[in-house]
Amino acid sequence: MAKILITEHDLTYLREHYPLLKYDKSKNTISGVLAFDLVYNKIRIRDKFNIEINLESPKGSVLPIVKEVLNRIVKISERKKIALGDLHLNNTQGELCLIIPPKEKERYPKGFDLKEFLRHLEEHLYWVSYYERYEKEPWKGQAHGIQGYIELYDENHSYRADVKKMVEEDVGKKLSRPEFRRLIKTKRKNK
Repeated sequence: MAKILITEHDLTYLREHYPLLKYDKSKNTISGVLAFDLVYNKIRIRDKFNIEINLESPKGSVLPIVKEVLNRIVKISERKKIALGDLHLNNTQGELCLIIPPKEKERYPKGFDLKEFLRHLEEHLYWVSYYERYEKEPWKGQAHGIQGYIELYDENHSYRADVKKMVEEDVGKKLSRPEFRRLIKTKRKNK
């Protein structure tokens, strides 16, 4: 895990724009209530989630780990009888799945940026709130796990190396190009 450093500029932005979120230097976390008021396709949602942002990024990522701490999203999953991954959660501890790792470079080309990250988090939680209210996605979300990588490959073949690496990890062996293509074709059919 790599420590994410917060600047004075970041802290000022946090205080001015997210007064319900607090930075704890000793724990290197930001926690509290993330309140948002967003509009997408003329549908406005005002909502809030209790979150904790652990300002350390896992290997291969520039983003911190974020948890929704009151298990609201887990409860939505249970109530609607859908998989946690379909609500972009990694586990029952409320850890959010914000973006498929290869796409991080697109959204964060200069590395972690607190302002962009909080905007991203608001959009993510808007998606969850929308789904909770209307029982459908406001926009197509990326599938979770290996299916997400296959969607990524279908969307843009320049991700081939990232997708091939993940598929090889999933099957536990190196794949030739024809084997990789056959496996992708098979997994598309098994969606």
